[in-house]
Amino acid sequence: MALYGDGSNVNKTTDATAATYGSASAVPQITVDGNQRISSISNVSITLDASINANASVGDVGSYAFLQQTSSNAGAVAPGGTVAGSSMRYSDATGRDNGTGPSGNWRCMGYDSGTPRANTSNTGSASASASGNVSGSLQGGQVQGNSSLQGGEVQGNASIQGGEVQGNASLQGGNVQGNTNANGNLAIGPTSQKSTKGSLSVPTNHLGVGGNVGTNGLNVSGNAGTSGLNVAGNVGTDGLDVSGNVTGTASINVSVNSVSANVTVAYSSTLWLRYS
Repeated sequence: MALYGDGSNVNKTTDATAATYGSASAVPQITVDGNQRISSISNVSITLDASINANASVGDVGSYAFLQQTSSNAGAVAPGGTVAGSSMRYSDATGRDNGTGPSGNWRCMGYDSGTPRANTSNTGSASASASGNVSGSLQGGQVQGNSSLQGGEVQGNASIQGGEVQGNASLQGGNVQGNTNANGNLAIGPTSQKSTKGSLSVPTNHLGVGGNVGTNGLNVSGNAGTSGLNVAGNVGTDGLDVSGNVTGTASINVSVNSVSANVTVAYSSTLWLRYS
């Protein structure tokens, strides 16, 4: 059969229902019969096949990528906004880029502020103090240097375990305590005719005495009364071995004059879709 003219007199050429076919989420499906006529037209929903994107190369149309704008003054990009790939750089989720960018055109699938999160410099100072008790055991050691004894009293008496007096002593007056009897015979007459007439005794109690007493090399021993004796001077302690327990209080003061901190946070990174 042949048809001529503008088709206004043709009543029917297909069995398809008059309608608009295809949409953003569906495509028309056309059926042709054995007579090579369109027997029907229907809408079929679009189903995305994940395997298509799974086999896509990085930067292909339809692929996604984390990108950031290269210019610090690029300005914000709202969701759905587009930017050329030449103005973008691949980056990680924290905003650090690797220096390379994609080709094509990209659509923002989130929000890109176009500015760094922070870029600041701060300075300050700090100080602190602490104190506490210290205790422990001193396991041997030596005193370094000599100590100076700035006055004090000897507690208790000292015992002299033998020794010798060095030098002679001077007796500056005193009395003899007790009697000392000088016993002997009294001889009267010329030398050749002396005869003994009796004995002689001399009392010495409270006899005043004075002069020098030979004490050099005299052996001495016994107890010496030193309790309450005032002492002062230097004490040789250099190299003296010490040990025992140590207790006390320790204090620590810490002061930091200035602390500077420079903080720079990378530009925001957003998910983008290449659409062309």
